[in-house]
Amino acid sequence: MGASASKIKFRESLTSLISRDVSPEDAEFWDELWKIPSSADEVFELLTPDNARRLRDERFDNLATLFTQATAQLCQIVETPYTIYFDQALNCVRVLTRVLPFLLEKGDLGDGDLNVEALCWGDHVDGNTTVSSKKSRRNDDGDKNDDDEEDDDEDDSQEPLALLVVHAAMHMLFLPQFTCEFYEEDDEDDENDSDDDESDVSFDEEDDAEDKDVAMEKKRAAKADKESQAEAGLGKPRRIRKGVRLTPHPAGIVWAPGVGFTNDGKCSIGNESSKYRRPRSNKSKTVQNPEAAYTRKYDKNRIEVLRLLLATCSDPLFSPADEYNPLASRWMSVAVAADAPNAPCLFYSLLNTVISYDPSNSSFGGVPYSSKLASDSHVKLVDLSAQVLCVLLDCGLPGDPLPVENQYGEPVVAIAEAQKGGFNIFRSLLARISDGKDLNTLYRGFVRLLRHTFESKNTLLPSSQSKLECYQEILILLWKTLEENPLFLDFILTRCDVCELVVPICYLMYTSRQDASKIGLVHLCTFILLKLSGERSFGVSLNRPFRTKLPCDLPLFSGSHADLVSITLHKMIVNGSYRLVPLYSCFLTVVCNISPYWRSMSLVSSVKLVNLFELFSSPKFLYSGEKAYKHLALLLEIFNNIIQYQYNGNQHLVYAIVRRKDAFGRLASLTLHKAVQQCSKAFPAHLQPEYDADAAEQVAALSIQDVDETGNPIQSADSREDKSSKRADNPAKSWESNEETVVSVGSSVAGVKERFTPSESWLAELRSSLPLETVNRLLQHLVPVVDDMCERQNGVVDETEILEVFKDITMVGLLPVPHAIVIRKYQPNQYTSIWFTAFMWGVVFLRCQQPPIFDLECIQLFQVS
Repeated sequence: MGASASKIKFRESLTSLISRDVSPEDAEFWDELWKIPSSADEVFELLTPDNARRLRDERFDNLATLFTQATAQLCQIVETPYTIYFDQALNCVRVLTRVLPFLLEKGDLGDGDLNVEALCWGDHVDGNTTVSSKKSRRNDDGDKNDDDEEDDDEDDSQEPLALLVVHAAMHMLFLPQFTCEFYEEDDEDDENDSDDDESDVSFDEEDDAEDKDVAMEKKRAAKADKESQAEAGLGKPRRIRKGVRLTPHPAGIVWAPGVGFTNDGKCSIGNESSKYRRPRSNKSKTVQNPEAAYTRKYDKNRIEVLRLLLATCSDPLFSPADEYNPLASRWMSVAVAADAPNAPCLFYSLLNTVISYDPSNSSFGGVPYSSKLASDSHVKLVDLSAQVLCVLLDCGLPGDPLPVENQYGEPVVAIAEAQKGGFNIFRSLLARISDGKDLNTLYRGFVRLLRHTFESKNTLLPSSQSKLECYQEILILLWKTLEENPLFLDFILTRCDVCELVVPICYLMYTSRQDASKIGLVHLCTFILLKLSGERSFGVSLNRPFRTKLPCDLPLFSGSHADLVSITLHKMIVNGSYRLVPLYSCFLTVVCNISPYWRSMSLVSSVKLVNLFELFSSPKFLYSGEKAYKHLALLLEIFNNIIQYQYNGNQHLVYAIVRRKDAFGRLASLTLHKAVQQCSKAFPAHLQPEYDADAAEQVAALSIQDVDETGNPIQSADSREDKSSKRADNPAKSWESNEETVVSVGSSVAGVKERFTPSESWLAELRSSLPLETVNRLLQHLVPVVDDMCERQNGVVDETEILEVFKDITMVGLLPVPHAIVIRKYQPNQYTSIWFTAFMWGVVFLRCQQPPIFDLECIQLFQVS
């Protein structure tokens, strides 16, 4: 049958399904439907959203038969993976990928429909126990207890279709000759759980055969890893006899090398220093043929099945943001449950596919434009892998990073923990990555991918390197890793050059500052910087010199990476989108956190920070809201930190403050009469403030805790204020979008609010909140020195002479007693979680338009226009 004939035949079959009732017993019709050759694009083109909804609402019995038969065929192909049925299985995958989102519109988080409930879950199935129904009957290695073997057939017959289709998709991602090479089943789990098994082997004999240098290197790395774990409060692994294993079995089906897998096919997951190991486990921990195992010839089939898995997890799209519950979706719960098929293999396959990807031309011998000739299947697989992994990591409860091992030294999760509601095996797997080599592999992958965003534009030949399209998904994965894995944050700050991450983050923020479609991206980058800036090591690391050339209009400066961060955030305020106003406090908080460790500020950064002080102390900003002075308080804290702790290397900032002494003097001498006059002049009766400072203080997706250098909480005046004000403008309720913009956070508050007028209480609060004493003492001592120099040289004084004089001046005994260093740490909360869910799904929605997996009509998580 030719392509055009098959397309016509498929159209006729779909028309029949929509226009008339087709009996489930009509074997000829259904067999012919599944055997018609059709591509994914044809299925999505012919089965339009309107037709899919008509099929669901008017011919639900036909849809039920379609769904049931397609699921049954996938289950059959999993049981008997014959290659002659693979094309038919792909047809089923494509049809299910198309219809599932329309079923989920009426699913757990959607409008709800009894027919959909009965079809997907069955009337006899309890949604709260479906996921764990088989967990309680399985031991640590998936072995069935003797009492339950006779009930297998009965259990299988009661499994709901939703569970079957999710499990079938996860099985098909590792189907021999379909999505991976042939592999031998790992039979080591059957009868080898006894503690006194005589076949257990000690590792000491193997260690003798290793090269001494390699052994010493391993010992040093292991010692460093143990120290890092101790510093993170994880301690030694807890040993239990049985649990849910977190190791991929067999290792040969993982798609790519990377975390836990070397290029030569060795799997390093598990504690090889354990006294005991599983008999015959060499086979399960080594890829027999790495070149074949890491092949890309199955990428197209993997893409098809990943689309199906993504469609099954799309429940959150149909829930309003303010009602979203990350634990409510049974579809998601099935996909991330402890008994999800091949979950560890899927986690490492998705993660390694992403972080091992090199978007540069190195894989083509460095020949310019050679990527244009390559197949884009692997690029699509990388994109989908990142999206599916982000989705799987977004639901449920955080994973427990505390190490737990079984008697063989393999990482496990206690059965009681795995049976709790909200357990997510993917989050547990991410949280439990602890080996230094794996953390380094993960970090290098993030750096390589994110740096490509600007390196691809720094070439002599224009567009000679392919662009990385999935950089937003990479940033989401980076954020998830920072949040889930405490060792990763410590590792990149103490054992890596974190500046390699800072440069692409600043570049993306700088180039996206005025792009309405990138507002969510700027928020994400800001949260990452805020998370990192809460650590002392980050501020110290930023003192490394900045020499990278970025393809943007960044002001020329000679300084450190701290200067790069400061100049970038300054540009976001003075030349960014108005919708970034709610982030102004976050920008200043980042600079404030790193300021005590900033050894030498460049001239450009110094001038720009003092310019910001003049800007925020101007009547237009100072009187735009009752709490507008908080920006000034943060800037003054930045100045105080540098003057008190880093005076010797920051003459540029000191000189900039001296030159703008009038701005500080006006603020110090402000009276109520002056304030009222300035406010009336800046905002006449017929004008409303363009800049809403109070809205900027109401970023509900952000929670910050003040701590000292040792991490102990500090009870500040801000933290004692009514916390309800932080939730006054929940950004989860104000998503805006168009074809290019999906998620917009913290936009201006709608409606007209009461005009602010200065009062005695406001002025008293302003004076108590602004720490001006240090700057005033500095000016009292240095201004006469500069005036005297100018008078002696008839007003002709070179700037370098003044800087040299400042270097020789000591401020010891002239300044107030140094204040305690205050670090503001990011704190996760429910609003942050909702924001990231909506932003992530917005990115996924936009990036899954070829073919369009999701239809915008019924999406409620964000607004689409």
